[in-house]
Amino acid sequence: MNRLAVIAIAAAIAVLSGLGLVHYVAGSESRAAAAVDPVQVLVATADVADGTSFHDALAAGTIVPSQTLRASLAPTAVTDPTELEGTVADGVLLAGQVVVTGTFVAPEDAGASARPATFASDLPEGTVAVAFEASGASAVSDLISPGDRVNLLVNVPNASELGLPDSGGPAVIHVFQDLEVIAIGAAVRPPEGAEEAVANPGASTYTVAVAPRDAARLLFMTRQYEVLLALVGPGTAPAPQAPVGKADALPETLSPRAAAEDGGA
Repeated sequence: MNRLAVIAIAAAIAVLSGLGLVHYVAGSESRAAAAVDPVQVLVATADVADGTSFHDALAAGTIVPSQTLRASLAPTAVTDPTELEGTVADGVLLAGQVVVTGTFVAPEDAGASARPATFASDLPEGTVAVAFEASGASAVSDLISPGDRVNLLVNVPNASELGLPDSGGPAVIHVFQDLEVIAIGAAVRPPEGAEEAVANPGASTYTVAVAPRDAARLLFMTRQYEVLLALVGPGTAPAPQAPVGKADALPETLSPRAAAEDGGA
């Protein structure tokens, strides 16, 4: 191949490379321009309550059209309001949040993604859950089941420690009566109306629900003194119970059944 042919081929390659570079640069500029193009999004201007219809939120101005750069657009962002006709908010949409797929759903699908219920959501209204340790003979030989009701007693060196009359020695005192055991270990009481009971798992941690003002009392007493549980039977209502020490440890009758019958008369 002569020198002129080599020069011609090299020139052709240079021209083609130049054209390719120009095309790439032009494409890059186009892509960069597209990335900064404004794109419509929908943004909450105030908190939108769970269950609010999209139509009402748009009409109230709590959801408004806004703009963002295409490069910043979330893949799931909703850009066309007509897609959300007839939908409702599935959960709370906070002020400043962008509407994305799943924020608004068909009314029949609302709540499907709601947070699952927790142990706290099953507590009696206005109560808090607290736990304490008891086992063996102190807990009715572990025969108590979640859902049963118990009286909680403590064994103290002297009733005077708790501001009660001097018992002349150790005493057993009722602290709480008719507490519902909502869990033993990780075994939780059955739902209302359930036909089958939940068996005691053999755990020693008992959880009960009490008024907030009593939580500290129960925790203090169960951590300072030996805890004793009495299983409450049907028809047994709470009643004043005096501390029992040496001076009054002997029952009035040797028959607990007779004493119970006399008390119910």
